[in-house]
Amino acid sequence: MTTYLERYLAGERERVWAELLALGARVRDEPVYSDALAVARETMRRARHNIEVLIPRLEEIGYYFGYGWLENDERSFANWQPPVFGPPKPHVLDRIIELETLIGPLPLSLRAWYETVGAVNFVGAAPEQWHVDERADPLYIYPIEEALAEYAEWKTVHTAWAAGDEANDPGPFRVPIAPDFCHKYNISGGMWYHIVLPNPAMDAPLQAERHAVTFVKYLRICFHWGGLPGLDIAPVVPAPELASLTRDLLPL
Repeated sequence: MTTYLERYLAGERERVWAELLALGARVRDEPVYSDALAVARETMRRARHNIEVLIPRLEEIGYYFGYGWLENDERSFANWQPPVFGPPKPHVLDRIIELETLIGPLPLSLRAWYETVGAVNFVGAAPEQWHVDERADPLYIYPIEEALAEYAEWKTVHTAWAAGDEANDPGPFRVPIAPDFCHKYNISGGMWYHIVLPNPAMDAPLQAERHAVTFVKYLRICFHWGGLPGLDIAPVVPAPELASLTRDLLPL
C-alpha cells in the first residue's frame, strides 16, 4: 500500500493533509502515526527551505528586516523579539516533551515546526513604493520557549481560579504562535495568533488570525505572498517583486 508520505511526495499534498486531519486523534494510532509524523516533518522541511530562500530574496528587493524604524524610546521592544530565523535549539525535543507533559499533545504540524524550523520573524520595512505598513502582517512564529513561558503564566492564573481566589477563568491553554499584525509593530492591537492545546490531531486552527485556517494552510498563504500574507489585501500588489520572491518555492 502506498504510504501517506509517498503520496505527499508524489504531489497529493493538500489531499494527504486533509485526510490525516479528518482522522482526528486516530492519527496517533500506528501504523498511521509514524507515517503522519513523516509527512509533517517533510512539510516543515519545505517550510524551512522556503524561509531560507525568502530572506535573501526579500533583502535583494529592498526589504529591511528588523526594528530600525522604532523611535528611540521604543528600542527595548526589539530586545524581546525572535531573530529573522532561529533554527531549533539542541534541546528542542526535551522542550517538546516538557510542554506535552504539562498540557497534553501538540498537533503534529506544530510539533514538526518546533523540531524542524524553530522560529521566524519577518518583521521589517517594505520598500516605500509598495505602500504597505504593519498590515503586511509578516510571517512570525514564536519559538517553543514562548509556549512554555505562557504556560507558566496560564497555570498560575488557572490554579488561583480553581481555588476560588477571585481570579478570572483563563479558559483553555492557548499556545502563542505570533503577535497580531499591530503588535508585531509595537502598536496596540488584538489577541495574539494562537492554537488551543491539547490537540492530538494532525493540524489545528490558527485562531485570532483573519484567514481562519489551520496552521499549515496559514503557512501556505504566507509563502504564496512571499512571507507577507497581508499583501492579499494591499491596495497595490508589487507583482514583479512578488513573482521574484515566490519563484520555485517548495509547495507545502
